[in-house]
Amino acid sequence: MPAHSLGRTMSFRTILTNLNETANNEAVIATAATLAREFEARVTGLYVVPAAPVYPAARYEPIPEMFETHREFFRRQSASVEAAFRAGFPEGSARHRLRIDKSASPLIADSVIESGRCYDLILLSKTDTKSELGVELDFVPRIAVAAGRPVMVVPFKKPMTSVPETVVIGWNGSREAARALFDSLPILQRAKTIHVIWVDPPAERSRSETSPGEGIADALNLHGIKVVVTPVAGSDKTAGEILLQKAADAGAGLLVIGAYGHSRLSEFILGGVTRTVLRDMKCSVLLSH
Repeated sequence: MPAHSLGRTMSFRTILTNLNETANNEAVIATAATLAREFEARVTGLYVVPAAPVYPAARYEPIPEMFETHREFFRRQSASVEAAFRAGFPEGSARHRLRIDKSASPLIADSVIESGRCYDLILLSKTDTKSELGVELDFVPRIAVAAGRPVMVVPFKKPMTSVPETVVIGWNGSREAARALFDSLPILQRAKTIHVIWVDPPAERSRSETSPGEGIADALNLHGIKVVVTPVAGSDKTAGEILLQKAADAGAGLLVIGAYGHSRLSEFILGGVTRTVLRDMKCSVLLSH
C-alpha cells in the first residue's frame, strides 16, 4: 500500500531558510519553494546581519569607518537578498516571509541556531569555502549539531525541483544516524526507492541471525516505507566517499546522514563522514545530530 494512502503521512510544516550564502540563494530559494508546495509549508527566509567583530587584543581601537563599512556591506546584501526572495516567492501568499535580523553576535550561525529551533526543518546552502563574503567555514555542521532540528543542505546551482524519488541513507546504528533517518520520514514516505547503506557493519552483527539493517527496515515498513538494505565492505575509500558514490550511482536526489561533531574550546571538530559529504556533495543532504 502506498504511503500516501495510509492517512498518516508526515510533513514539514515550517521551514527556516537561511540566505546568507548569497551566491547560491537562487538554488536555496527554489528548493524552499519546492518543499513549500509539497508539504504546504510556511517558509521563513532569514538573512542575518552579524555584529561587527571586535578584537580586544588588537593594538588599535576600532575606528568608526570600520563599522560603517560593515553596515553598508550588509545593507547592500540585504537589498539583493530581498529581491531574490521576492522573485522566488511572488506576492500573494501568506505562507512565506523574509526576516532580516540584526544580530548581537559576530557569528551568523548563532542567530540561525536560535531561530531554527522553532522550525520543522532548517534549509541551508553548501558553504563556499573560497569566498569571504558568505558564512563561517563551520556554519553548516555547527548548526546541524547545535540546533536540535534536521538540516537540509543544498549544493551549488542544483536546486531540488521536486521531492526526491530516490533517497540514500547512511546507517550505522548510531544515535545520530537514527535521528537523521526518522527526521527524514516526511520525504521517505514520498520516495519510490530508498537505499539504506551500512558501511562495514560490526562483525558480531554480521554473524548473528539478524542481518545488518534488518531492524531499521522492519521499523520503516510499519510506516509504509520499503527500503533496500545493503551492507558494504570497506575498501580503499572512506565511508563518506562510499556514501557519495552510492548516491551518485543511484541517481539519488537526497542523501541522509547523521551529523557527527563537537566543539572543543574555540575549535569545532567535525566527524570524517560529515566532513567528506559536506565537501563533495552533489545532491541535497539531510543531516541530524
